[in-house]
Amino acid sequence: MSLQYDQEVAKFGKKDTLIAFGFFAYFIVRDILVSMSWSQFNTSGEAQILEEWRLIIAITCAIDILIVTAIVKLRGQSLASIGLHKKKIWKALALGLLFAPIFLLVRATPVGVIGGWELRSFGGFVLLLLNVTLWAVREDISFVGFIQTRLHGLAKSDFWAINLGAALFTLAHLPSRLIDGVPMDINFILLMINWFFMHRAFVLLFKRYFSLVPVFIVHIASNFPALFLWQGDRIGSGWMWATLPVVAFCVAVEIWYTRWNESIADKADKGENIYDKVK
Repeated sequence: MSLQYDQEVAKFGKKDTLIAFGFFAYFIVRDILVSMSWSQFNTSGEAQILEEWRLIIAITCAIDILIVTAIVKLRGQSLASIGLHKKKIWKALALGLLFAPIFLLVRATPVGVIGGWELRSFGGFVLLLLNVTLWAVREDISFVGFIQTRLHGLAKSDFWAINLGAALFTLAHLPSRLIDGVPMDINFILLMINWFFMHRAFVLLFKRYFSLVPVFIVHIASNFPALFLWQGDRIGSGWMWATLPVVAFCVAVEIWYTRWNESIADKADKGENIYDKVK
């Protein structure tokens, strides 16, 4: 039970869902083209490649955000309909900070120290942090705030809507990984599972205040390893350290959300005004 979320997504119809699918199709095609263009940059020095590539990624992220914004405005909807608003912002911020340490502690401490990661130069750290932030914000606006909410125009069941959204989020990550073939190994399978359940967890956080703020915070924290320079694998199973925090995060969010829902249901059974509490 998430009253504000339920009330917001009930406003969308089948046309909104079709538009969301259209944006998803654009997202896939654009990602394929961007991934194919990588070969054009893979001919010079590594530093130049990375700078050029980060610029391309930053531009595509900005374009995606602008497209979503334009669609929302043209539909006569507000940015609040995709979770961009100031209501309960401090509580939403606190919710994100509650779960972000799972990634920061598990990935930064044992992997960073034991695995031999070195912090980038200050300038490189800031630039990459901006890039990582823009990447996360683009995905969250596109898939959690926009596509996920509009799926309810077709899938009236919350269960099916969320899992369909998680499937689309997983598929959206495939083009860049499949451009050179299908890497059917344990890392690839774990990545797919990771994307599916990460989206589910992001949506559950989003539902609490119908806000993208906690999702932004946790998503950026999950990308934290990109801010370091990898100096070799000294901890054996690198995939394990990438997977452990995801499992811990997803399980923790599922437990938290279940208990919150149960508390709301209990208050409703007692006749309390739960709308104001949830909203």
